[in-house]
Amino acid sequence: MDGQMDLKKHYNLDETEKPISIASSSEPFSIEDIRRCATCRGSLRSLSRYGRLVRRAMLDEATKKFILYANQGYVPLAQELPDLLSKLQDDTRTTAGASLAFQGDGEIRIEGTPAHQVSAMRSLIQKASKPRWRALLALRRKISEYQAKVKVEEQPFNQVCNMVENARRRKKTSGQFSFDESVLQTKGQIQATALLLRLDTALLSDFFSLMRLTPIGSNQKEFFINLEMNRAESGRLINEASFSQRIPQRTEGNIFLAQLYALELHHVKEPSLAESLRESGNAAIEEAQRLCDEHPTQTRGLSEEIEGTRSMLRGSVFYTPVSNEERMAVLAAMAKEFRSTGHWYYCENGHPFTIGECGGAMELSRCPECGSAVGGRNHSTTAGVSHAHDLEQTLRDMHI
Repeated sequence: MDGQMDLKKHYNLDETEKPISIASSSEPFSIEDIRRCATCRGSLRSLSRYGRLVRRAMLDEATKKFILYANQGYVPLAQELPDLLSKLQDDTRTTAGASLAFQGDGEIRIEGTPAHQVSAMRSLIQKASKPRWRALLALRRKISEYQAKVKVEEQPFNQVCNMVENARRRKKTSGQFSFDESVLQTKGQIQATALLLRLDTALLSDFFSLMRLTPIGSNQKEFFINLEMNRAESGRLINEASFSQRIPQRTEGNIFLAQLYALELHHVKEPSLAESLRESGNAAIEEAQRLCDEHPTQTRGLSEEIEGTRSMLRGSVFYTPVSNEERMAVLAAMAKEFRSTGHWYYCENGHPFTIGECGGAMELSRCPECGSAVGGRNHSTTAGVSHAHDLEQTLRDMHI
């Protein structure tokens, strides 16, 4: 049975073939590696001798299902957002009513966390024109729920780590549980963060556009704005995307950062502060442009947003389109990302991709996530590419 389970692969053995230490603690393997007894064909999963191997395989399977959920949950949300924002731009019926929210005594303060800002804006907009943001706010709740489900703390390996640490604290035992954090999947969390930033920034832009429509000479409320926490969230997105080599979200983070600077600089009274905000915004948008120039494939559809953001920094417009045909084509491709009839591979940084038709590599390309070389020639994959046998099996089992 030790031979069937390939115990030597996972443990260092002494001269009597007794396990004395762990040889490979983080190497993933498929649930198919958990064999059956050669004599009776019974399961070996209930034997404590192989408990670690079985549980590691189960963790890997749970992680694969997490990857599938993260992709399938993200695409519908990302497709719905540009559609709703396009309708918002075309909505002239609620514009006049919503602008009434800025008239009267008192003050308007847009500050604190993005969630707090949205709550403050919602209370004003809905009093004057309840239907205007109804669909967008419902979508924001769905994005927030999705973000909570795909965050790193909710992933199988982190949950096991927390359970082990809790058990050790209760039993007052020493030692520390650790694992290779490269197994954690950050794509869903990063995409959710970018999507929420995109929506919140669009709401801010629409809010300020409505405020500008307030009739001249009317009793307009005092206004105060501080988007520091929004910019901090954009900074976190940029850092996380840089660490995991996700160029699209890194570029988006810089675009959002520049847009936030642009939105704030139009509402500050000190010329020196406005100039400082404009310079910071220009630096962020130049970084986004650099990423687009260096990685045109991964940043398809973002060039138009960069130009729109430059206009915002110059003060010509507040509201710019957040999507185009190229971006929608990217989302459509993501919707089919795990439904290929070909074969799946990993790039050198562990990002999955598919080769259709016969599944053999016939041309070189670039990973849409990190830009590393993928594909190959004459049915041979390029250096650094590995066949994702485990992912293919998971897809077959889930009957997608």
